[in-house]
Amino acid sequence: MCIIFCMTDRYEEATIQTYDNNAAIWAKQHNFDLSNNTFADALNEFYGLVVDGASVLEVGCGGGRDAAELVKHYDYTGTDASDGMVGAARTNVPDGTFIKCNVYDLSELNKKFDAFWAVAVLLHIPKHRIDEAICSIKTVTTKDAIGMIAIKAGDKEEFEVRDIDGVHEERLFTYWTNEDFAEVFKRNGLDIVSYTFKPVSQRTNWHIYLTRNKD
Repeated sequence: MCIIFCMTDRYEEATIQTYDNNAAIWAKQHNFDLSNNTFADALNEFYGLVVDGASVLEVGCGGGRDAAELVKHYDYTGTDASDGMVGAARTNVPDGTFIKCNVYDLSELNKKFDAFWAVAVLLHIPKHRIDEAICSIKTVTTKDAIGMIAIKAGDKEEFEVRDIDGVHEERLFTYWTNEDFAEVFKRNGLDIVSYTFKPVSQRTNWHIYLTRNKD
């Protein structure tokens, strides 16, 4: 069942609670090889743009799937708003540094990063707060920092409530057209280095961006 209406912060809180409640299951379901999946090409391009040993911030680390690859090459820090997900990531990737931190509060890290990785996290940010989230990321990244962002294609905003395989989920999703998200980048001082559209299923089609901080 999907309910579509104007979102408020309580839907973000419900989304975080869903990930807390289902962290172990979610991490297991999404524990696959980043170098051989939908984002493999973007990962290889990221490697070409971000030198080994650079400091990389992952926003929305989940259960550590992407961290397991990124930690091999970079001075890696992962953040997530979900306690449960941070705990799963620490278990799955013991070499990584993981901190519970909401995307809006990244300045609390008191560190500047050379690059950032944000896959399937900004899709849980309501459209009226997307500038706040992007600005927060820019606050903790250096000038010319490379970023990887993946969001879902569409144009709606919805709070989805469903039960699947015995798991209850309540999550906020925002879907963007490429044109609209390009405007988000423009007004927040991010240049698009590359863009790829990746259709996966009827439910999921990805906009995948490599970006560079202009300032």
